[in-house]
This record gives sequence, structure tokens and C-alpha cells, in this order.
Amino acid sequence: MRAVRLVQVGLGGWGLNWAEEVLPKIERLGEVAFVEVDEAARSRAIEAGLPARRVFADLDTAIAETKPQAMLATVPLAVHAPVARAGLERGLHVLVEKPFTETLAEARELVALAESRDLLLAVNQNYRYFPAVQGARAAVAEGRVGTPHFLRVHYARLFDAGYRYFFLSEPLLSDMAIHHFDAMRFILQDEPAAVSCLSWTEAGTPYHGPPAAVATIRFAGGTVVQYDGSWISRGPGTAYGAEWHLDGSAGAMDWTFRRAGRDRSGLDRIHLHRPDMPVERLPLPKVPFDDRAGVLDAFTAFVANDTLDPALATGRDNLKSLGLMFAAIASSKANGAWMEIAA
Repeated sequence: MRAVRLVQVGLGGWGLNWAEEVLPKIERLGEVAFVEVDEAARSRAIEAGLPARRVFADLDTAIAETKPQAMLATVPLAVHAPVARAGLERGLHVLVEKPFTETLAEARELVALAESRDLLLAVNQNYRYFPAVQGARAAVAEGRVGTPHFLRVHYARLFDAGYRYFFLSEPLLSDMAIHHFDAMRFILQDEPAAVSCLSWTEAGTPYHGPPAAVATIRFAGGTVVQYDGSWISRGPGTAYGAEWHLDGSAGAMDWTFRRAGRDRSGLDRIHLHRPDMPVERLPLPKVPFDDRAGVLDAFTAFVANDTLDPALATGRDNLKSLGLMFAAIASSKANGAWMEIAA
């Protein structure tokens, strides 16, 4: 098995978590180089066990000394675009954290740059790599519920002090709902056409923007989606993957996924409901690596073998998920006005 040479850019709290929890799972990786511009963060990473000789202060030095083929960008959202662009301009395949970029214009520019250089630009839409998500996608494709008519997605959790994105202008829609929006597209194998959305907050929360929202989404194939999400729910919480219920012309299906903690896929399950028949628990497909490790495994497989996993969210594919997110935000600022989805 040919080892993939990777450079990871960004060793803040989340980047260090990637380095410690995710990278060691992928045997295809060779020795990884790391880039972090902040000296204190570099010191913390080295104290945590990263080899000092592989931790660099700038990308060009890291490239010159380690000759990577690919980049993993685990930097703050504000620098997703410039860091991804730097990797592509240096001939590297790039995997960037979600959400892809701060604007659709930046995303389109990066997609065009990657395609012009025949490089893979991928986005970490890690919710695609859970057994229940892939199983639900397969069941819909097989016609287990007939024609999908209505999908309800419910997400509810109460924030804690460790939440990293209190400063976002739309913390629910841009940090969490982007996962659910992308999973809708992946499961239905259809594209959103228009969205109406309202978001809100309450006095006394640490959020700068509204941490709760409700949206109605119309898909091109006719499926109507009702989405609600909240970081300020005092009722029973859902899994991070949310609770899903799909009604179709021949049956219905519900599923959930992505629990907290190390056993991320331990909560995955799918139930199929058909008239006058017992509820059937569908078998879950085998997913070699779940969550972020699934994305990184698929990304490095492409770098090593030029084989693209259909579940991997390329930059071009992710434009529609990002477009839905931005349209939902625009709708919420326009008191729920219907917005067409651009990509």
C-alpha cells in the first residue's frame, strides 16, 4: 500500500483533535507534517506528542522539507478559502473542514481552481460516513418507501460552555444545520430548489446570533422537508445527527445517528414502517471508518489510487449544500421569504 504524504494546516483545539483522534486511524498515511502559524499552539501540539521535527511555522517550509501530496485544512472558517487556495496553488489535493467557505463566490473560485489543475478539492461533510445515513440513502434508492413525499428532521440540544462558535452570526444554520442540509441531499439524491426559514434567539444566551431555526425546503424532485434545530432546547435532546422521519408513497422510515463520545456510530438505527406490517429494523451497512475518519480514508484513497468514493463531498458537490445554507440564512433575515437555491 503506497503511503500518502499529507500536511495538516491548523493545530488549534479542533486541529489538534484531528491529529490525535483521526489521523492515527488511517494506515494509508505516511508520516504527517503539521503547519501552525501561532507559536503557542505549536508548543501545545508538541507537548501533546506531535514530533517537533514535523511541526512547521509556515506552509512553504513544510512542503520543501516533506514533499506532501495533499493538505488537510483544519483552520478557522475565516481562513478556509486562503488556506485551501494556497494548497491548490502549490499542487496539493485539499480536504477542508466544513462549512466550505464564508461565501459562495469563494467556493466557486476554489472549485474552478481545483478543476483547472486536475486536483481534488473535498469538504469534510462527515455525516455522510455513518451507517444509518448510508443505509437510509440505499433504502430510498431501492424504493423501500416508494416516492419520497415528506421529510421531517428534528435537532435539539442545550449548549454548554465548551461550545466553540458563540461568535457566529448564525450559529445553528452555519455550524450545525450545514451537516443536516448536506445529509438531506445525500440521502434523497436530489437537490434543493427553494427554502423558507426563520431563526431566533432568547435573552441571556452567550450566542451572538440566533441559535435556533425552522425551515421548509422544497426539493427539485418534489420532496418537502421540514427542518427544525436548536442549541437552546430544554427538552429531550437528540443525537447530533438529529431525528429523521421520511414519508413516502409505499411506506415510511425513521433513523438517527451520530452520538456524542468516542463510539460515534453506536446509536445508529433505521426503522421501516409499512401499512399493516410489523416495524422492520433495517440492517446497517458496514462502514469501514465512520465520521471524520471515513472522510479522510476516502480522501487519501483518491490521492493514492485516483478512486473517488461517491460519498465523498467534492467542492463542486458541496456548492449545493452551501447554497442551501446561505439561502436559509438570507430567508431568515428576510422574515421567512422564499429563497431560490443558488450554486
